[in-house]
Amino acid sequence: MKISQKLISGILGIATLSVITGAINAHQQLKIAKYIAQQEAEEVAGLVGYFVSHEVYEYHEIGSRDKMLAELQEHVISLHKQRQRDLEIVDRNKIILADVVPEDIGTRLDHDRNNEVGKTIQDGIPRTYIEFSPEYPNGIRLIAVPFKSGKGETIGAVILEYTPLYKAALVTAKKNIVATSVISLVCGILALLVGYLISRSISKPIKQLQQAVVNLAEGKLDTRVSIRSQDEIGELATSFNKMADDLQYSRNELVNANEQLRDEITERQEAEAELQQALKDLQKTQIQLIQSEKMSSLGQLVAGVAHEINNPVNFIYGNLEYTDDYTQQMLLLIRLYQKHYPYPEPEIQNANQLNEIEYLIEDLPKMLTSMKMGAKRIREIVLSLRIFSRLDEAEFKTADLHEGIDSTLLILQHRLKAQNNRPQIEVVKEYGEMPKIQCFAGQMNQVFMNLLANAIDALEEAFQKELCPNPLIRISSEQVNENAVIRITDNGWGIPKEIQSRLFDPFFTTKAVGKGTGMGLSISYQIITEKHGGSLECISSPGQGAEFVIAIPIRAGKLAQSSISDRIIG
Repeated sequence: MKISQKLISGILGIATLSVITGAINAHQQLKIAKYIAQQEAEEVAGLVGYFVSHEVYEYHEIGSRDKMLAELQEHVISLHKQRQRDLEIVDRNKIILADVVPEDIGTRLDHDRNNEVGKTIQDGIPRTYIEFSPEYPNGIRLIAVPFKSGKGETIGAVILEYTPLYKAALVTAKKNIVATSVISLVCGILALLVGYLISRSISKPIKQLQQAVVNLAEGKLDTRVSIRSQDEIGELATSFNKMADDLQYSRNELVNANEQLRDEITERQEAEAELQQALKDLQKTQIQLIQSEKMSSLGQLVAGVAHEINNPVNFIYGNLEYTDDYTQQMLLLIRLYQKHYPYPEPEIQNANQLNEIEYLIEDLPKMLTSMKMGAKRIREIVLSLRIFSRLDEAEFKTADLHEGIDSTLLILQHRLKAQNNRPQIEVVKEYGEMPKIQCFAGQMNQVFMNLLANAIDALEEAFQKELCPNPLIRISSEQVNENAVIRITDNGWGIPKEIQSRLFDPFFTTKAVGKGTGMGLSISYQIITEKHGGSLECISSPGQGAEFVIAIPIRAGKLAQSSISDRIIG
């Protein structure tokens, strides 16, 4: 804002302040006038109430109610003629005892819509209100004042109109407002005139200085101002000319220094860019190295376990078939002996009783069946371990994702079972119709392992905080257009919004020190997005659990070739 505008604004502000002060003064006068009118009406009504209570008491002693009412009516008519105001007197039940309209005597008062008169009779506090009726479309102002008996008991109320007093107060206030407005308008015009004259004498040299500053900023270092006044503006002009001289002197040196600085900045920017790229490459290489080491260690572990367990299990499982056949032959032979030699020798009979031969004949096939089932279960576990590690499918091949999920759940079975500090985690599988897809099966199993392990961690933490009494993991799958979609959902506490944006960042973790490296979700995101061209997202709200959604294209011929090439080159 210009100085002239500031001067005018300041003077206008003063004028406006005077206007506001006058308006507040007029408003206060209006309030005071209203208050005086109300007080006068209250005094008149109270005086009438005093006489009414006196007469009611006096005639109550005599016992002449009709005479008392007649006296009250005369007071009301007399006051109405003197001041031209409506006046009513009611008893405790709001029955009209006296009124300027005789026809209303004996009826119940009903023009106080909010029961102001009734409240006044109840608590003895005078009240004002406005009555609207066909006779008074603009309304009239009334005040209700209680009157009491000689014992201090409220026995009725006097209702008095004070509209004339109120109107007189308004007229007085309006006159004050008009006078204040005229004075304020004159002050405003004078303020504008004075402000314009003052600003004109100040703004001209300032504009000259402003233009000189603009020229100096545009590089015209030979710009000078010719202001010779002896005031502050003249001193400012002298300082400006000196500053221009110094600036012109220093410009040549700054140009040379600037050239040198520009060369240094360019070199530093190039070095910083190289450093940033190297850091990104290092982080990416570190992630890939950790992933490779993790999968390599897991593959070696599973290969060793599968090899060591598979050989003896195959030996046991294969021999169980022959053992079962031999046992059946021996049992058949025993049954034939029992059939053809029903009365064995005493020694054989004693041996049968001691060894409970009948029980052995019945229980031995059951034992062999249980042993076969156990050996078969061990073979299935070994097969699941091989499926999880995918040691024989390291390249991009067709795989059943449901099979990978099941093998991962089998490996995590020990964490899903009930523990000392929590119940069993229920797993609900809702598999839909979905074809086999082209993928790196071992890496997909690693994604399933990370997501399910994180879900188990979240459920354990929520249960310890008493936020999840019945831990549950729901796994669903479906084909959506050309994508295979898998959803892994838990009913834990959920993930806050401010954390969700950083979930897939390398080394970011919310777990305690020593319980998480922050690489699981980052590696999973890289496997899904870079290796398979899919998407991995998190949907969560606090208190609603978390859902991780995996979407992988079913048809990915070109992507498969490029991914394989990347692996060969890498």
